[in-house]
Amino acid sequence: MTSRSASALDTPWDSPPEAQELIQEAMAWHFDPKTGSPFWQEQSRKLDFDPRTDVRTVEDLSLFPNIVDELRDTRIEDLVPRGYGSVDRLPVPPVVGESGGTTGAPKRVFVLPDVREQSWAWYYNRLLEHGIAAGDSWLGIMPAGPHMAGILAQDTARRFGSIFYTVDFDPRWAKLLMGRGAVDEAKGYITHLVDQIEWILRSQDIRVMVITPPLLEAVCRRDHLVDLINEKVNTVIYGGTSMDEDTRHLFRTELFPQIDFVSIFGSTMIFCAMPERPGTPADESPVFDPPSPFSMFSVIDPETGRNVAYGERGQVLTHHITRNLFLPNNLDRDTGVRHPHRLGLPGDAVAEFKPVREFGAAPVVEGVY
Repeated sequence: MTSRSASALDTPWDSPPEAQELIQEAMAWHFDPKTGSPFWQEQSRKLDFDPRTDVRTVEDLSLFPNIVDELRDTRIEDLVPRGYGSVDRLPVPPVVGESGGTTGAPKRVFVLPDVREQSWAWYYNRLLEHGIAAGDSWLGIMPAGPHMAGILAQDTARRFGSIFYTVDFDPRWAKLLMGRGAVDEAKGYITHLVDQIEWILRSQDIRVMVITPPLLEAVCRRDHLVDLINEKVNTVIYGGTSMDEDTRHLFRTELFPQIDFVSIFGSTMIFCAMPERPGTPADESPVFDPPSPFSMFSVIDPETGRNVAYGERGQVLTHHITRNLFLPNNLDRDTGVRHPHRLGLPGDAVAEFKPVREFGAAPVVEGVY
């Protein structure tokens, strides 16, 4: 890897640099032919501005086009910045993650150990704010394979010094069944997943359960599993699909009144997962504060590109700025309600994430993840 001095790009996410400093260093890194990736070198030829001189602030990021759809076909080797050295000589190969494939062929990104450590240490520290105890065994009902959610859950359990249990889970198959109306097949697959969950809950001392809302609802159709979860589990971490306020209130106040519920919002395209703000009352929607300025949200009117007012719903726009990846101006498939960041950092916090019905030319099918 090219030698370098201390940089805002290497700052721990819990001690964030000034956004302007990070952006300027990112432009110097990603658009220098010696350190930038082949992908961004090629993209730079299409731009009518020079990122190294013209992009200096958060607002300037709007100059970039949204390029994430190109990640469906781009070679991972072309995304790795040259400053890391050739891919075949990296001390640790990139970990490749894919989007869920909800809106078509999945998009692919990668992460190397430096940014993986920054992102996942930040996530671990946010869970500490929710009082999760070290050593408690985890059951992770999240997809692995190309989906980073399951890998993140396993890594986080390891940071807590915990045993991690999991189940076989292919959300794309479930989504395909639901998309073509194969209701009975989809129900059969969900039953198969719940059976696996039951086997582990019956035999092991599970204290933390990581699960998607549709699967938690399926689990709760078996009364004896509701009793078993209340007997054993201290914390339910849920994410992957949206959960409406009435369902969240039912879980927190009637079905599992003694269990802590922690909602998670995550995105492959910003390579991080965000636990909700701690201390959210059961009758209020969780709010998610991203690790700004490395990953930032804006909640906008997609027709004008301007921020909606705080408390109003708009479409979520994301920026991701790290040494590994630069992914600006990504219009997400979710809408959300805009809030100020709890730490006063640049960008928005978001509540009440909901998928749009269509994204591009594709209908959005959430499925079980």
